[in-house]
Amino acid sequence: MRTALKWTVGVVLALLVALALFISFGLNTLRGPITRAVSEATGRELVIDGKIGAVWSWLHPRFRVEKVTFANADWAKEDYLFSADAVEAEVRLLPLLAGFIVLPQVRLEGAEVNLEQDEEGRRNWILDTQRDKEKKDSRVSIELLTLDQGHLSYADAALDIDLQADLSSDETGVVFAVIGTYQGLDLSASGHSGPVLSLRDESSPFPLKAEAKIGDTQVKVDGTITGLVGLKAIDTRVSVSGKTMEELYWIVNVALPSTKPYSTTGHLTRKGTLVRYDDFTGKVGGSDIAGSLQVDTAGKRPVMQGDLQSKVVDLADLGVIVGTGEPKEDGVLPDQPFDPARWDSVDADVRIRAGTIRRSEQLPLQNLSARIQMKDRVLTLNPLEFGIAGGKFAGPVMLDGRKDTIRADLQMRVQKLQLGELFPTIQSNKASVGDIGGLVELKGAGNSVAQMLGSSNGKIGFFMDGGEISKFMMELVAMDLWGVAKVKLQGDKPVEVRCAVADFSVKDGVMTTNAFLFDTAVVKIEGGGTINLKTEEMDLKLNPRPKDSSVASLNSPVYLRGTFGHPKPMPDVPRLAAKGVGAVLMGIINPLLAVLPLVKEGKGEDSPCNQLMAEATKLKKEAARVPATASSSDQSAASGATAPRPPSKRDR
Repeated sequence: MRTALKWTVGVVLALLVALALFISFGLNTLRGPITRAVSEATGRELVIDGKIGAVWSWLHPRFRVEKVTFANADWAKEDYLFSADAVEAEVRLLPLLAGFIVLPQVRLEGAEVNLEQDEEGRRNWILDTQRDKEKKDSRVSIELLTLDQGHLSYADAALDIDLQADLSSDETGVVFAVIGTYQGLDLSASGHSGPVLSLRDESSPFPLKAEAKIGDTQVKVDGTITGLVGLKAIDTRVSVSGKTMEELYWIVNVALPSTKPYSTTGHLTRKGTLVRYDDFTGKVGGSDIAGSLQVDTAGKRPVMQGDLQSKVVDLADLGVIVGTGEPKEDGVLPDQPFDPARWDSVDADVRIRAGTIRRSEQLPLQNLSARIQMKDRVLTLNPLEFGIAGGKFAGPVMLDGRKDTIRADLQMRVQKLQLGELFPTIQSNKASVGDIGGLVELKGAGNSVAQMLGSSNGKIGFFMDGGEISKFMMELVAMDLWGVAKVKLQGDKPVEVRCAVADFSVKDGVMTTNAFLFDTAVVKIEGGGTINLKTEEMDLKLNPRPKDSSVASLNSPVYLRGTFGHPKPMPDVPRLAAKGVGAVLMGIINPLLAVLPLVKEGKGEDSPCNQLMAEATKLKKEAARVPATASSSDQSAASGATAPRPPSKRDR
């Protein structure tokens, strides 16, 4: 009790002495004690070269100090945390009794403030004098900072940020202009904020309206930010546009795909570690996009979740997402590389749905639906589904980016494509009907779509089990000139399709036919050959066999060579097709790896395709009994094997 009384009397006497000195000599007599006290409390030198004045109040006394400099942290680049022509500060009296200096508001006139954060995360505005390992709260706290005609710099070594801002006050707040670099990208910004820059206040929203350009990305914000430096909370409308979303990786450190020029507007909020971008709309190239996204930054890496919708997607805009940022000089397969190292920047679970998919050739793609997941550098699209020509492609896609070279696994089922809708720009094909099914099962490795396909192994197959097709088209393929003329004179009629099969095995990026057959009432087209996915070259031979005896039928093979970008059909007019057994040419050599199981799922034993395959199996057994003395040409005719080769003079 006696000790407490002595302490109380001591404090009162000290205040009385300070008041007596102030009345007698003014606050200038306190310059030395003030600078020493602040320097000892913060570990940084405070220098006052001007006058000291005060407006006394028992609640919050206000002091005005002129020509002030305050030293920076010893690790910082600049000499001073700030310097100012004048400083006005309010002081809370009660914390002084406990040894703390609390400044509710500090106003700097003609000031220069240098804020800096180093690679270790140290912040020069945190005033902490503890030298041991045990960290304690600073004894000096600045809650609100107002800048009047000042200059503010901010540097962050870890994020490669270096900004310089000029500020001036008006009646409603602070007008600012900023230049510098952000994550190594050039930055310029201007805008209007509230009247106070808050360094430590993490509860009061700070109004902000600004425009900025970072690299080729333009941003507009209009809302509030709480905790100006730490961005503890955000509630603002945001508009973002740029040449490609890929550049956002350097701004927000989240991997996004390469895209065409884009623009988007939405509501951006942040609470703690959760950032949401709600109710946004926008465009990517010629495609519209809308939906919501959220990113949680609490874990090992950010976790993105979202739901995106699009009414119309332009197929040309999807091309850059799968790796075609620039057109290829040679070839058509996407060859822009992915960067799997960036996939470690985010985990994701995003659903996307699109109504119509537009392409220049008018192939009717529609109803895209996909769930895109990224986990530990493994990207999966499952399910992935899109409509095409009245049917759909559906199945999972997996890209494993855990190693430097991405491993890809594609398993797609083809269901009920409509023959009449597959080539809508061909008038003669509109009368065609029939369901096309099949599958694509490939595994490959590479950091672009072209590399993945060029190294792939697996199988590809398509079939049509019954239907109808334009008679004119079949007569044309058969090169039956008399039949073509007759159809033109009498009018086109649909022709029954018994079976259509295209079955390929794929090894090291080379597709080799197991079977190729298109059997109708007018003509049977058989063929085989190879398609090289690595070089994009084709070497196929199609052998049309008309089922009538028209003298005008040239009955000649057709060679399809060249590349995907420049195919070269080459009819072998001088050479008549060799007469022989009408079999499924390649089907009697290899099993139908891709389509046979699918055909059995369809019409079963009643399927014309199954009947033709049975015929092929029978002919294969007969071919095996051909005497060894038979000529090679006879054996070839009996077996139906027609490995593609160019016509020779002997053939003619």
